[in-house]
Amino acid sequence: MPGILIGWRRHRFAAAIALLLLAVARLAAGQALPVGEHVVHREVSPWQTLVVVDSPTRRCLRFGDGAGQFNQSCRLRARPAHLAFDYTRAMVATLLLWDPPPSRVLLIGVGGGSIASALATVRPEMTLDAVDIDEAVLRIAETFFGLRPGPNLRLHAADGRDFVAAARAREEWFDAVLLDAFDADGIPPALFTEAFLREIRALLSPAGVFLANTFSGSPSAAQELAAAKSAFGRVYSVRQGKGAGNRLIVAASSPERLLSVAALRAALPAQRASLARVGIEESWVRRLAFADFEP
Repeated sequence: MPGILIGWRRHRFAAAIALLLLAVARLAAGQALPVGEHVVHREVSPWQTLVVVDSPTRRCLRFGDGAGQFNQSCRLRARPAHLAFDYTRAMVATLLLWDPPPSRVLLIGVGGGSIASALATVRPEMTLDAVDIDEAVLRIAETFFGLRPGPNLRLHAADGRDFVAAARAREEWFDAVLLDAFDADGIPPALFTEAFLREIRALLSPAGVFLANTFSGSPSAAQELAAAKSAFGRVYSVRQGKGAGNRLIVAASSPERLLSVAALRAALPAQRASLARVGIEESWVRRLAFADFEP
């Protein structure tokens, strides 16, 4: 009997060691996930590792393996038409409140396609060109997040800089340009230089608007704001709440065309129904904090 007990204990000990080593190996590989999450798709593109993760409440896209990676885009299970992140709500709300209403929009950086889907939902007549450098991102947005391209929603696998340069060469213009381009490390520096922002400004129609999602806590945050001020002359820095990491930069084709905060808020009642369709409450929009910056 003692021998059997010792053997059983050794077996239990060996099993525990095996489980521990497996956990350590998963952590080392960056593959450990919080309880309740599981991977439904993973692929390595020429640009990055793309991971689609499900939880009981949402499906999210991450760039890179493991629990430490940020969610780049999420879709709520209970309300798939509603925007999941504050920064996407702020960006879409600002665009819907802009006067005159943009009819042709360029989106650089697609992720899971939440912004593109929201705009197609509330403004189906709007023409939207959505550009991402990674073709796999566009495919995942369609397959796993319900993004539906069509005559008014065109997807382009291209470098945002090249797309902007080609559009300028064709003498095209856009009423709005939205910049939401992130990789696992943040905003690619080449997409937020003063020179590139000036190229974007040249694409805007006379009453056009530029919206950029940035991260206020990044080492490059001050440099990004300075580049935007130099390129556009005047910008708003919009925070979505106390402690929020994301910051929205808003600019116009010319400083005098930048709508006042009062004008934006005055448009809220007329857009209340459209905002609600994608999960944006009027009271939430009124709490957005606008800071006005000039060079």
